[in-house]
Amino acid sequence: MQDQKTILPASVLVSLYKDTLVLPDGEKKTEIINKAEEIEAQLPAENKPIEKPKVKKLVGPLKHLGDHHKKILVIVNDPNSVYLNETDFILLTSILNACKLTIADIALVNIGNQETSLHQILETLPSKIIMCFNVESSELKIKLPNTPYKVNELGESVLFFSKALSTMQGTGVEAKQEKGTLWILLKKLFAL
Repeated sequence: MQDQKTILPASVLVSLYKDTLVLPDGEKKTEIINKAEEIEAQLPAENKPIEKPKVKKLVGPLKHLGDHHKKILVIVNDPNSVYLNETDFILLTSILNACKLTIADIALVNIGNQETSLHQILETLPSKIIMCFNVESSELKIKLPNTPYKVNELGESVLFFSKALSTMQGTGVEAKQEKGTLWILLKKLFAL
């Protein structure tokens, strides 16, 4: 059996190391990217990367839903919705109702369609409790374990990660288990 080597296109290598790339004196990053594109153009079709459709992320003022009265932040990752798709929104409102809260008590931020970090969000929306549904810590530009339903302290705030609201939809065993695990945590956080 012959040992096959996988050759990554230069543009992929550049994108993997975009934050840690050390540039030689006098050479600009754009020159490196241009060279990478030249090399990629010369590669046979089977070695070219497959382009994933890019979700356009908004840059600008933070968009959120809710009045944030009780300093509770709910962060979701739903790139196909402005804030949250309808079925997940209905589930979220029922979870909030069970905690004796309304949409006015929280700020709902969808990071799926806007470029931001947790630091930027908290500058705009200082919060006591931060609930993250279907969000990785790397997407928030923080270094915390993504352990679901484990409370992490961040100064005077507490943050936890949860699986997607869509995994809690329906009456299946897994959906009930996810809702039950979330409910146990919420009862502790809100002293219910």
